[in-house]
Amino acid sequence: MAGYYRLNDLGFRLGSGAHVLKRGSFEPVEAGEALVVAAEARASEIVASAETAFEAEKRRGYDEGFAAARLEAVERLLGESETLDRTLAGLEGALSDIVVAAVRRLIDDFDDRAKAETLVRTALRQMRREKKAELRVSPPQFATLKEAVDAIVADFPEIKLVDVVEDETLTPPQIVVETAVGRVEGDMGRGLADLERALRAAATIVPEAAQ
Repeated sequence: MAGYYRLNDLGFRLGSGAHVLKRGSFEPVEAGEALVVAAEARASEIVASAETAFEAEKRRGYDEGFAAARLEAVERLLGESETLDRTLAGLEGALSDIVVAAVRRLIDDFDDRAKAETLVRTALRQMRREKKAELRVSPPQFATLKEAVDAIVADFPEIKLVDVVEDETLTPPQIVVETAVGRVEGDMGRGLADLERALRAAATIVPEAAQ
């Protein structure tokens, strides 16, 4: 190895004039220099390794933080979805009440005669293939419906005859239309109850499905 050295820095004290050092006297200097070079190389390796490890940990921390943030976002969305489902369920229940109340008020605006005539028309529409039918009505409405039946049947020319008879088991505006193939019961109260049950059942489908 060749190089230049400051003897004072190395601890040598020489008198004036030319001097020649023996090789053995200088070998510790060369060995020390080699150790310094090796130490510096090792230090560079350690620094590079540390920087690589730092970047890896930083990246891992970022990935874990990003994954945690996504998981938190998903959990928040699920929570908001459940809240929305509960809110919609409540609104659907309230909407069912409004619809039933509106239909009930609409029906109450008609008198028993109008209600009974509507029920008769609905029943005859289901039995329009029959030539003859029997209309059973409550005693209080017998005279009224017997008078109105001709006008009602005029809308169903395929039906030739409708006999109107009293039925003490019925109350206004209930009616029953019977033919040879079956019977149709007209009851607005029961129809309204069926409507209410159907609406409330439909209102429970969404929250139950979400669970």
